[in-house]
Amino acid sequence: MKTYAVIDFETTGLRAGSDRIIEVAAVIVRDGVVVETFSELMNPGYRIPNFITSLTGISDAMVRDKPRPEVVMPRLRAFLGDHVCVAHNASFDSRFFGAEMHLAAHAHERPFVCSLLMARRLVPSSPNHQLGTLLKHLRITPPPDMRAHRALADVLMTCALWQHLIRVLETKIGGYAADLDLIRTTIKKPKATVDAYFAAVVAARI
Repeated sequence: MKTYAVIDFETTGLRAGSDRIIEVAAVIVRDGVVVETFSELMNPGYRIPNFITSLTGISDAMVRDKPRPEVVMPRLRAFLGDHVCVAHNASFDSRFFGAEMHLAAHAHERPFVCSLLMARRLVPSSPNHQLGTLLKHLRITPPPDMRAHRALADVLMTCALWQHLIRVLETKIGGYAADLDLIRTTIKKPKATVDAYFAAVVAARI
């Protein structure tokens, strides 16, 4: 994938549809370089739970004059174009993307790929596969002056992690470029069989 999007949502809770998005960030990456950035706060229409404010730093005052998700999400969709979205724990982000697009009465079919699932297969030595833990384990420097659990910071950290994971993956398949089909197959493989899969890919290309 030469060009793709990386995306992250901060939300009022875990239940897509009843909980709402309060912040989104997304970037377009082309040839390993961030070329476009989208970042907006949103007003969910009700009080942000205290534990979410403690986690993210996003308060009711910060979103009081911001647009509703129904306004922002179509703009996000236009920004993303037809690009595949990379997200850390993509099942969470894809559920919220779909639920909010439905509420905005816009189509929401979009491919997502998960950096967390990829890391489980390529970095089994990490103590866990949370984003911050992976960056520390891999000695990847996080973006300066940015707070974890804010959308843009998490997006930029995911960018750095994803580029590392793709380099590892391409090394394991003999230096060939990793296309979307190979990435998806890797993510779906049981962890115990992933090395055998890479060996088969290399053998098929010799």
